[in-house]
Amino acid sequence: MQKPLTAYRQGIFWLLVLMLLFAPLFRAGNLPLPLLLLELIALCILVLMLMRPQELLRLNAMQLVLLGGMLLLPLLMLVPVPAALWQQLPGREAFSEIYQAIGVDGEAAWRAISLAPYKTEGALWALLPPLVVFAAVINQPQQNILKLVYVALGMAVFQSVLSLMQYGGGSVGFLYIPNEFGIKAAAGTYLNRDHLAGFLEMLFPVALALLAATVGQHRFDSVQGAWRKRLSFLATAKGHQASVYAVIGILAILCLVFTRSRAGIALTMLGLFLLLLVFARRLGGNNVYGTYGTVIAVILVLTVEIGLAPILDRFSMDPVEDARWSIYATSMQGAVEYFPVGAGPGAYPEVYPYFQPVGIDAFVNHAHNDYLEWVFDGGVPALFLVLAGLGLYALGWRRLWIKGRWRSFRYVQAGAGIGVFLLLLHSFVDFNLHKPANAIYFAFLLAVFLKENKEEMALKERASGKTRTRRLQVPAASVPMVQQPRNGVSLDDW
Repeated sequence: MQKPLTAYRQGIFWLLVLMLLFAPLFRAGNLPLPLLLLELIALCILVLMLMRPQELLRLNAMQLVLLGGMLLLPLLMLVPVPAALWQQLPGREAFSEIYQAIGVDGEAAWRAISLAPYKTEGALWALLPPLVVFAAVINQPQQNILKLVYVALGMAVFQSVLSLMQYGGGSVGFLYIPNEFGIKAAAGTYLNRDHLAGFLEMLFPVALALLAATVGQHRFDSVQGAWRKRLSFLATAKGHQASVYAVIGILAILCLVFTRSRAGIALTMLGLFLLLLVFARRLGGNNVYGTYGTVIAVILVLTVEIGLAPILDRFSMDPVEDARWSIYATSMQGAVEYFPVGAGPGAYPEVYPYFQPVGIDAFVNHAHNDYLEWVFDGGVPALFLVLAGLGLYALGWRRLWIKGRWRSFRYVQAGAGIGVFLLLLHSFVDFNLHKPANAIYFAFLLAVFLKENKEEMALKERASGKTRTRRLQVPAASVPMVQQPRNGVSLDDW
């Protein structure tokens, strides 16, 4: 049974590799055909998972409730109700009058709760890839998850190199992919450079976490020739790995700078600071660089922060910035009008023109605030799911943070948690999670972060068990004591 199960999980693993590689390549999956292919891959993974639910669907209760709620919300919005009841729902009066004026539906017609049912159905299918990725990754063994992390970092390197080449070559370069948002800016295969920034800000903490794990776990006890041996570490296999992780992190940060995204640069600075708080002390102790590692890490991060501050001021021009506040205000107005039911998942671009200010003459397809748009579309159920998801994320840190030595996978989990946190913050000013590729990578890193680290806990339990056994061990037989005379006087005479 073990071999079929291993081959079965490997099949899911290779489909996940295909998903991670394909998702960002064609406008981040934001075109009909690439999104359709991502949904087909997700369906294949889902079918395989449902064949052995007892082996693979090992999500805890809170995770199951969240996944089920996210699927159930658009399904409920597609349920048809009588027109008389539909008219009583919040925000439906004006649309009811429009339907009556154009003679689309009669009084006896049944209508879906959503104001844009076909958009809600599309949103339901678009939810499938990230939810399946989360459920599949969290049930993979650690070795496979680390391989998937390397695949994700490889895609980050590809996007960084391509976007920097585009920036250097301008709009005439053969690698340039024409779009109205990325002219003379690092955009990679993305349509919008801000969304590329969201992609990279999720992954650069993972690369630097692997760097910290490689350096922080290499122990060094000798005193003589200390600095020579510390420098010789760079020539070892671990040193080469550390160099590769450092190059990946620096490349991603450099690309983030050239995206000229204010939120991306600001969150990069925040991410570096959080990485410093999490890993700096773990670069000290008796590892290869000792206390010097902590000091060097602090100096490097502060230097980068100081260097990024003027770049943030220089690249802080955003043509949508002035309009965003009007979009926020009017979106909030719509969210209140449709509260507590909501307009329907995916209905925002169809319904928002009803609230759009006269001063904004462009088509607004998103609220530039994922949380506000979710409440606009889903009402109270969406608000509950958002709060429950944030609570699950917070509990993940409580479970992850333990004292003592960390193994490599826990470093990766901490880096993934920081990357998830950065995109959660970015979602206050953009719509990264409405892009299929970013949603898939977000779900992937969230699964890595929330993965139960059974292997490390088992090692710790075995180690503590051996320690307890040694303490409580009692000799099987008493050892006879040999009495020797002291100073030539028998012990019987003392």
